[in-house]
Amino acid sequence: MPPLFTFLYMTHLRKLTGTLLAGLLALACLSVAAQQPETLRAEVIKPLQQAQELNKQNKNAEALARFAEVDALPAANPLEVFTIERLRAVVHLAAGNPAAAGKALEKALQTERGTVADRLALMENLVLIQYRAKQYADTALWAGRYLALGGQRDQFKQLQGQALYLSGQYQPAVDILQPRLAAELAAGRVPDEIDIRLLANAYQQVKNSMGYVSTLETLVRFYPKPEVWADLLFRVLQRKDFPGYLEIDLRRLMQKTGAVSSIADAMDHAQLAIGAGYPAEARKVLELAKTNAKPESPEEGTKLNTMLAEATRLQQEDDKQLPQLDAQLAQARDGNPWVNTGLNLALAGQAARGAGLMAQGIEKGGLRQPEAARLRLAYVQLLADQKDPARKTLQTITGASPEALLARLWLLHLQAKK
Repeated sequence: MPPLFTFLYMTHLRKLTGTLLAGLLALACLSVAAQQPETLRAEVIKPLQQAQELNKQNKNAEALARFAEVDALPAANPLEVFTIERLRAVVHLAAGNPAAAGKALEKALQTERGTVADRLALMENLVLIQYRAKQYADTALWAGRYLALGGQRDQFKQLQGQALYLSGQYQPAVDILQPRLAAELAAGRVPDEIDIRLLANAYQQVKNSMGYVSTLETLVRFYPKPEVWADLLFRVLQRKDFPGYLEIDLRRLMQKTGAVSSIADAMDHAQLAIGAGYPAEARKVLELAKTNAKPESPEEGTKLNTMLAEATRLQQEDDKQLPQLDAQLAQARDGNPWVNTGLNLALAGQAARGAGLMAQGIEKGGLRQPEAARLRLAYVQLLADQKDPARKTLQTITGASPEALLARLWLLHLQAKK
């Protein structure tokens, strides 16, 4: 079984310079004082005005010195604290000290002064500062407060979920990310890969296997990477209720999605194919493995070559029986020989003819495994480049059977975003 895919977190942050600094400067305008029941004392206003002017001149050390004058004054009222700290944040950012800027923004917000629009803008900048500093618990806290206050930027909904996960708050992360993903799907939008991966990993952390597998299915639908398919399909293979007679069908899907990552996997597939009487399939799988993978040991290389020689020999024996096929099928009492022969022909390179024989066999009936037969017909139709008929065949396999599960996964593969 391949290792579980690891979480690769991506940031979608705007730079904490330029527009951010300009935005905070706009907020630092002191003219709001007259609109508040509290007032700014003259001895507070003067050094703040000087600090603001020095900041515009990029004299940040001198600007910070003015705050020392303000801090030495008697205790400030909440409006003064709000005004002092948001301007202090601007200067700290300009001086290249985002940590100090973040602390100042927190102090400003804790006063609960300013308009809702002012506070939302301050929260946006605080969340971005905290996320960049990897202060994920604080990021999640303030992103939640931003959204609760009415903030509408979708970026912060995403940051809240990411920060909850990164701070180890896995169930709260699920509670945020799952509805977000559901809403994206319901709206017909393509979800961000990072959100789907985060949700899958959060489900895994809280040991919710059903949620994890369901989220993996969404991931392969939009971002069908081989390592994700491998994780998903190996999980299906390891289910206690998955029947052995369908393992070869699952491995065909693994081969098609690129989930086969080793010679050992290929030899497992080939052994199943030889045992089922499909040496041509075994030969192709082994030849691909020999071309695309390197043996992990000399012994593995020898085993591969031995198995390939055996598959080739068996295929040559089958080829000698081809002239008698029509007569043999004419004597068949049910559709089973038609299905098996059609599949073998398809795997040997005659996909269109094989699909026709399999369809006739299914129509004749009397099949031992009718759903498996339709599943294999769809596979052969894909080999024959008959995608629409394959989809229609897969859509006839419904319910909760293992065949229906594989049919659904095949349909996911067919509709996956390329």
